[in-house]
Amino acid sequence: MKKNIYTLLLLVFVTAQTVFAQKQVIDRVVATVGSGIILQSDVDLQYAQYLSGGNKPNENFKCEMLQQLLTQKLLSQQAVIDSIEVGEAEIDDNLNSRLRYMSQQAGGQERLEKFLNRSLLQYKEDMRPSIAEQLKANKMRQNIVQKVDVTPIEVKRYFESLNTDSLPYFTTEVEIGEIVMFPKLTTEEKAEFKDKAEGLRKQVMDGSEFGTIARLYSEDGSAPYGGDLGFNTRDNWVKEFAAMAFKLKAGDISPVFETQYGFHFLQVLERRGEEVHVRHILIKFKPTAASIERTQAKIDSIYNLVTTGKLDFYHAATTNSDSEETKFQWWDGLKSRW
Repeated sequence: MKKNIYTLLLLVFVTAQTVFAQKQVIDRVVATVGSGIILQSDVDLQYAQYLSGGNKPNENFKCEMLQQLLTQKLLSQQAVIDSIEVGEAEIDDNLNSRLRYMSQQAGGQERLEKFLNRSLLQYKEDMRPSIAEQLKANKMRQNIVQKVDVTPIEVKRYFESLNTDSLPYFTTEVEIGEIVMFPKLTTEEKAEFKDKAEGLRKQVMDGSEFGTIARLYSEDGSAPYGGDLGFNTRDNWVKEFAAMAFKLKAGDISPVFETQYGFHFLQVLERRGEEVHVRHILIKFKPTAASIERTQAKIDSIYNLVTTGKLDFYHAATTNSDSEETKFQWWDGLKSRW
């Protein structure tokens, strides 16, 4: 039975790759799994969502997405057989969470709608069947693995019992940890960037058009749009930015303030319930030669402590690394192997 399923998946996947290779593609069935179908537009919609997150164009991602959709179809169809259901509230929560994240990545709801070439309401309706299917597939997957009770020691013993000559060959893999440190500026070193932001704010207050100044001088991705960030909720921004945006009235221009990204000033364009529509101008911090030298000296001293055994890598990373994404992951990954 499993062999037949794998053969079916392989045939469907090869057929789908042939469709993607064609130069002109209209909406059509690219895969059939049991009683379900996958349309070209389903894959294209997922690809548009991938691009809206700021990812670079990658046609190979469509094939990866198709693989995921094939697996999702199989699991969701088994979920129907096993009477696994998802509620409308679950679907709505998932959709709303996705749209908040996508809006943040795209720079606001209006820009996201332009990117998707449809209203967010229409997008939600288009995605609802897919999300429902995905949630069913996730529940089915959980049902499959919930009774799996295998410890790392058992896995280790199993592989050690195998004849090494019969094991497939894999290229060498390593697990690494990193300590990342970013140059930090002193108050005196930051003054140059704050003065620049203050100068731009003065131009706006003296009558220069906010959007024009943003296009010319702002140093973030919203600059081509006149600094417009669209409507966002408080949790879409760092706390300093959110605090400033939500305490001003429509039309107000903030003083220059600092966040982890640099010096900003913003203008509130409109308030709507728990959302606020703002545009801003950002002057980013740039490392000075002195800040780079200080950082180099500090990381060299940490390196010496680690290599001489006076400080273990875990504590060196968790107490000194500036990368919030990786400073704890190395240790978590190491623990999972034992």
